[in-house]
Amino acid sequence: MKLLELFRRLLHNWPIKLAALLTATILWYQLREVEPVVERSLQRPLEVVGVDAERRPVGLPKQVLVRLRGTSRIINNLHPNAVVAFVDLSGVEAGQFTVPVQVRVPSGVSVVEVVPAEISAILEKQAAAVLPVDVYTPGSAVDYAPKSVDVTGAAGLVAKAKVAVGINIGSREKVSLVVLDENGLPIEGLKVKPPQATVKVIGPLLTKKEVKLVLAPPPDDLRLAGIQIPEKVVLVGPADKLAGIKRVVADADWRVGEYQTALKLKLPQGVQAVGAVLAKLKVEPAVLLR
Repeated sequence: MKLLELFRRLLHNWPIKLAALLTATILWYQLREVEPVVERSLQRPLEVVGVDAERRPVGLPKQVLVRLRGTSRIINNLHPNAVVAFVDLSGVEAGQFTVPVQVRVPSGVSVVEVVPAEISAILEKQAAAVLPVDVYTPGSAVDYAPKSVDVTGAAGLVAKAKVAVGINIGSREKVSLVVLDENGLPIEGLKVKPPQATVKVIGPLLTKKEVKLVLAPPPDDLRLAGIQIPEKVVLVGPADKLAGIKRVVADADWRVGEYQTALKLKLPQGVQAVGAVLAKLKVEPAVLLR
């Protein structure tokens, strides 16, 4: 009985109740339509599509500025990663090109402006090279690995690359490598493999010093008939050890004959000569007096 009564009340004046419901629905949609429209600007990384592994674009900006418009609710809740800026290089031939910057946005968001709206760059063939590695530690000498790295990228950039350099600050075990040109300026846009060098040993900074070279005399049963040796030798080692060295005595592999040999330098531990020190000797048997 109660259920029947409730049903009757719901149907009582139903045209008026239906009109009220429709009015409320229309009013809700109208309020949605008049929600404030706002704008928002985002810096977005520029992606590249439509390029095969054999070609590389040169001269593209890393980022573009995108100005967006939409209702305040949508714009304020918009995640930057939902906005994708890209250039499509499908069908672009090698050489100079100009293409528009395209932007992909979610539903309810419109793109007002892109800066720059189009981009001019160069599409080059990919090239590869092997570069030497240098790692510097201020005030110290280091050993590191690897001694060379592979670099790949646009042919024009690879041709300018001369060395991959890492700077070790704070005795780090790993240092990132930066590719430099012949003027010591960094080159961006190249892939370096491996991208880091491992610092293996850190020691005192080595210095150079040039000192006089003296050849020790031969054994008593030999005599020196001719000699050509460098007047001086360049040494490398810690500065405190080099300071006390005024001359270096060298010994030879003594035998009868005319020959060239590498001299054996008598040096303190931690000090070494730059390169091999060679001598041309003419040795004869000594005349022993009885």
